[in-house]
Amino acid sequence: MKRIPTAKEFHQNYIQENNNDSNIDIEEMLIEFAKIHLEEQSNAIIDNIFNDFDMRPSINNDTIRNAYPLKNVK
Repeated sequence: MKRIPTAKEFHQNYIQENNNDSNIDIEEMLIEFAKIHLEEQSNAIIDNIFNDFDMRPSINNDTIRNAYPLKNVK
């Protein structure tokens, strides 16, 4: 799993990337932060569904539910 910035790091980077503009679009920033986590969640689910030894899918509720814990969102 790649390193995902914390909300604070993402906010600071977003402000810097927008030249410290005080009128940044908060909604756009939040959407971009959510997209990062959704992409990583999708990757984690795919990784959990297929085990390393067998490419047959192993799918159950826990496989999907536990693939990307909420503690990953900081």
